[in-house]
Amino acid sequence: MTNRSTVDGMYPSPSFRASDADREAVVAHLGTCLSEGRLSLSEFDARTRHTYAARTWGELLRIVRDLPPLPAAPAQPQPDPQPLAPTLALVFGIFSLPTAACAPVGLIAGIIAVVFGAVALLGAAGRSGGPGRRRGLALAGLLCGTFGILFSIAMVILYATVD
Repeated sequence: MTNRSTVDGMYPSPSFRASDADREAVVAHLGTCLSEGRLSLSEFDARTRHTYAARTWGELLRIVRDLPPLPAAPAQPQPDPQPLAPTLALVFGIFSLPTAACAPVGLIAGIIAVVFGAVALLGAAGRSGGPGRRRGLALAGLLCGTFGILFSIAMVILYATVD
């Protein structure tokens, strides 16, 4: 008799070799069942010994067949699709401030900072706020880029009025 979860496709075929991590997961599950009162201490001891001696998933499933199914492995967190945008916004924003005297360089760096900052902030809003640190980087980059653009424009006006 096999565990129903094998039929559901949650676990590998009973003939697949079990890994050390698989055995540790079964022992952890047995510990949970012990703490819930589903197993006595002697049953836990015997099943733990059998678990460490098991070579295949079929042997592991026979050990837990009369217990609730093993919990599913937690889903892997999805990586942030734009992890660099806030950092790039800040780098270009800071770079735009001292280069504002060189109008084309400071202006371009400021525009890039504003674009990356806006992309990061809009992306974070779509993900219900996003991580606070990245949002802060994006906001700082956006502000520095905006000041870089304004200083670059002010420098162009200053240069135009001096002649």
